[in-house]
Amino acid sequence: MTARCARRDHGAGTVLVLTAVMVVALTCLVVVGSGAAMLARARAAAAADSAALAAAADAQLAPAQACARAAAMAGRNGARLTSCRLVGPSALVGVAMSPPDWLRWAGVARLDARAGPAETTGDETARPARAS
Repeated sequence: MTARCARRDHGAGTVLVLTAVMVVALTCLVVVGSGAAMLARARAAAAADSAALAAAADAQLAPAQACARAAAMAGRNGARLTSCRLVGPSALVGVAMSPPDWLRWAGVARLDARAGPAETTGDETARPARAS
């Protein structure tokens, strides 16, 4: 290698290392963002489930009372109740949960949940067949 070629390659390793560091940093950012979005969705699902269970537990009361309890439960989990409907002893609820400020680009997590006795699902095919 001549002295002239060596001068042209001077600093090329620095550019390669900086590029590699940028790629690794960007990959870490994407992984952390995706993980946080999945965590926010899981928290919204937990809020929806607990709100549905709270409403179903009070299904024998007036629908307004059962839905008020569902709203309180959703609020305790950091979500807000968007819909609440009682169908017999079952409760159907919807919740919305906003992500942390730095994750606003992912949008609001909206989930629905249903809770109640298993016999009232209305889906007759969901019951196991009885052996005769």
